Amino acid sequence: METKGKYYFLSLSIAFIFLSTCTDIEQRISSADIEEDSTDTTQLPTQESELSTIDAVMAIFSNAEPEDTQSDTEKFTAAYLDSTTGKLFLHPVYTFQNNPYGFEEDELVSYPDSVYQKRFANMTSEIPLVYNRHVENFIDLYAIRKKNLTERMFGKSMLYFPYIEKVLMEEELPHDLKYLTMVESALHPDAKSHMEAVGLWQIRYRTGKWLGLEINDFLDERMDPYQSTKAAVAYLKRLYTNYGSWPMALAAYNSGPGNVNRAIVRAGGSRDYWKIRKYLPVETQSYVPAFMAIIYINRYQQEHNIRPIVPDIPFQAVDTVRIYKEISFTKLADALEMSEESLAFLNPALTQWVIPSSRQGWPLVLPMDKMAIIEEKKPDLFSHRLQNEVASTAQVLKKRKEIVPEATDLKLLEHTVRRGQTMNGIAKRYGVDLSQIRDWNAMRDNTIRAGQVLKLYVPESEFARY
Repeated sequence: METKGKYYFLSLSIAFIFLSTCTDIEQRISSADIEEDSTDTTQLPTQESELSTIDAVMAIFSNAEPEDTQSDTEKFTAAYLDSTTGKLFLHPVYTFQNNPYGFEEDELVSYPDSVYQKRFANMTSEIPLVYNRHVENFIDLYAIRKKNLTERMFGKSMLYFPYIEKVLMEEELPHDLKYLTMVESALHPDAKSHMEAVGLWQIRYRTGKWLGLEINDFLDERMDPYQSTKAAVAYLKRLYTNYGSWPMALAAYNSGPGNVNRAIVRAGGSRDYWKIRKYLPVETQSYVPAFMAIIYINRYQQEHNIRPIVPDIPFQAVDTVRIYKEISFTKLADALEMSEESLAFLNPALTQWVIPSSRQGWPLVLPMDKMAIIEEKKPDLFSHRLQNEVASTAQVLKKRKEIVPEATDLKLLEHTVRRGQTMNGIAKRYGVDLSQIRDWNAMRDNTIRAGQVLKLYVPESEFARY
């Protein structure tokens, strides 16, 4: 058993649920260009559609369909999310009941442009924040039209933001980048978009492989909040280095560098996001304003009567244990007297609800009170029945041995195979039979490779000529 994080209670302990599961991935970013994450550069009217694009993201909380403008929502990266695990443990627990400004719980609060302009002017961030009609549209969405759903999203941030902030701090990047996960996936680690992007950071398959994430039939590290965060942050860091502007880097993260580069050309070489915005895919036109609106809403939650709804998760602390042999969640859940859904919630990267066998072992996350149980039941859970079955049914063939001739007048000669040589040609050169070469080198056939050293026995009187 190994522990990779400190144990905290309630919200702080749960915030490190997935931090405990993972070891740091190495920076495996090569110089190759990443694939473009957007496949649609069709330009649609954005002034009327911006609000509707985010509706699909927020609708996952209420199981409601986007309102009236479904065609526009299809352009947004996080549209039509397939969310399951993220809602299993979401029970309403309000962090406070009384608003310091006296607003009632059901009251919706908005402000005139002059107030927004003043607040944006006073906000400090390493990412340049702009207030305009595009950002205002998303402020209205988060604070008015989808207030209750926004409260759930901010409450859920307590689970994931602590370790996201840790990774951003390690890489010396702005902490505000954590809000991208709200725009991308509404903080659902198992979210899937219509473009097959997956996880908190909505990473597509080829992008994930390029970033070094493991994706196979049993495991998808795009759904592992910690591993995917490391990969996404590494990519964001590279994009910022390329463009020297966070709005531009965010646009490239959403739509791919290719779309941003083409927009730069169409905008006459400008590297100002707001100048190239109209040349970007419509979802990217909404992406950056939505991101800035989320940052604003976070800073002014109480002023907008936002009351975060914290997930009530039934785990006080967690720990990890490495599992080296394949086992299903069904078998584990039965032995540990917990639900398969709970195991899936704690281990979202295991997509088939099966831990695959591996030499390095998989760090399975479990509630602290289950650690003693799994240690006690390990012998039964991981018996040697399979190994015994293999040993009893396998047919072991004797390995061929090299034959050393008994004749005293033969001397050992070692021949290094060169490119283009064949066994027949070597046999003729040294005046020996193919069968002799095979016997002398314990070979089953005449296959040889360049660089291979063959043992040959030739008459001592002729050794010098070779």
